Amino acid sequence: MPLAEQMAAFAWTVAIGMLAGLCYEIYRVIRDILKPGKVGTFTGDLVFWFFLTVISFVLLIKANYGQLRLYVFIGLFLGAFLFVRVLGDFSRRLVKSAFYLAGRFFRLGGLVLHYLWLGVAFPFRIVFVAAAFPLRLAGRLLGLAGRYACRKAGRPLNPVKTKIAFWAEKLLKKLTPPR
Repeated sequence: MPLAEQMAAFAWTVAIGMLAGLCYEIYRVIRDILKPGKVGTFTGDLVFWFFLTVISFVLLIKANYGQLRLYVFIGLFLGAFLFVRVLGDFSRRLVKSAFYLAGRFFRLGGLVLHYLWLGVAFPFRIVFVAAAFPLRLAGRLLGLAGRYACRKAGRPLNPVKTKIAFWAEKLLKKLTPPR
């Protein structure tokens, strides 16, 4: 491989390393926001490193046909190191701000959808209340009429309930063995 191609491949590996540093900062911000605990952090680390390995592998295949030479490892390490040291704090603040703004945007979108839903549902609520009020009133009146009828008629089923309970008790005495 000519020296110019090796220099271009080295520049690509440094860029891939810097991309890995950016991905790491994004993952750190997400982990700081979610506070996942030990198991969640372990799982997140596994997913992050798997994702980063696949991305790096694909980009290395594009950059230098997947040849693993010493300069590839040096470039990846140098890119990640430079990104974390030089741009790490700035990128972390930028990513936190982006997540904050995205959260505010989604919250505003949710609020707009909520009020839009209230506006759409309002006519249906009016129809429901208009239909439900007479039905509730009729139910209450029927309940009052039923209670009034019970008071006037007395308890006509009480003697029947007493006889059923008496027969059930006799039947149970016959079915239970003596002690």
